[in-house]
Amino acid sequence: MATQKAIPRANTAGNPRQGLLVIAVVAVAAVVLAGAVILLSGTGETSATLDYASLPQFRGTDGAFILGDPDAPVTIIEFADFGCPHCQTYHVTTQQFIKDYVVTGQANFEYRNFPTAGGDLTRFTAQLAECADMQRPGAFWQAYDLLYDYAMTGRYNRDVGRLLAQDLNMEYSTLLTCSSEATQWQTDVNFGRSSGISGTPAVMVRYGDGPAQFINVGGRTYDQGSVPANVLAEVVVNANQ
Repeated sequence: MATQKAIPRANTAGNPRQGLLVIAVVAVAAVVLAGAVILLSGTGETSATLDYASLPQFRGTDGAFILGDPDAPVTIIEFADFGCPHCQTYHVTTQQFIKDYVVTGQANFEYRNFPTAGGDLTRFTAQLAECADMQRPGAFWQAYDLLYDYAMTGRYNRDVGRLLAQDLNMEYSTLLTCSSEATQWQTDVNFGRSSGISGTPAVMVRYGDGPAQFINVGGRTYDQGSVPANVLAEVVVNANQ
């Protein structure tokens, strides 16, 4: 009967080269992991919530809610509906625009409530946001941020008024009583319709104290839908030259 020859095992413990190779592999893996963590944390930072309270805020001649330095040479005007899916998608772009150009004093951002997909619910929430600002100046922008958050997380429904009052630390009954007298949303709608707005999101621009107009860049007029971030950037850069 033939006997099997034993296969000798490699003695890795006594081989310094193999030990160094293992250490090198571990070190490379650690560097790659650290880079991935840094990259992920960097992308998270750009989506951080804005601190609206730290930004200048004022209202236009017809009551429009505006963020930014009143002396900025250009104002980007958005017509939107918290309940509009395309507006929710575009909200990421407008937030980045505020960070890049409003925070730095190069532009203003004006928000116009224009109920479309959200219908009566958006009209109602616009009234509550206006009333919140009457009760505590600056609260409109807190409400604006919260309402988009509710809409994007499936909480934009008939209970949204109570939720908003709770998160703003206000009495819902007080906001509700005020809401019947809050008409800025109607002013926004009238302004939008007279300017040629028929859907949301829609974007216009105002240079200085001039009239609102559709954005025209590179021979193209953006008179429908959202305007790309790079186009908004070009408008602001040109206005600041």
